[in-house]
Amino acid sequence: MPPQLTNGTSETEVDAARLRLELSVVLSLLKRYWRAFQEQRQRSRITLQDLSDRELMDIGLTRGEIDYLTPGRAIDTLRDSTRHLWSRGGM
Repeated sequence: MPPQLTNGTSETEVDAARLRLELSVVLSLLKRYWRAFQEQRQRSRITLQDLSDRELMDIGLTRGEIDYLTPGRAIDTLRDSTRHLWSRGGM
C-alpha cells in the first residue's frame, strides 16, 4: 500500500490542524497588540493628568478634555454606540 494511504491521518485532518494552529497564532498576536495598545493609551492619559493646570493651560487643554484627546477615544465611542447590537443578539 502507498505510504500516504497507510497513515491514519487524512489530509483534511492535517489541514484542519494547521488552520487551528495558524488561527491560534494570529489570535495570540492580536491579543498582544491589543494589550500593548491599551497600555500605551493608559500611559498617555496618565502623562497628561500629571501636568499641572498651568501646564495644561499653556498647551490649550483643560482637565476635562484629556479623555477626549488620548488615543483610542474614537474606539470607545464606537464600541459604546454599538453595544446594543450585542445585547440584542444582532451580531
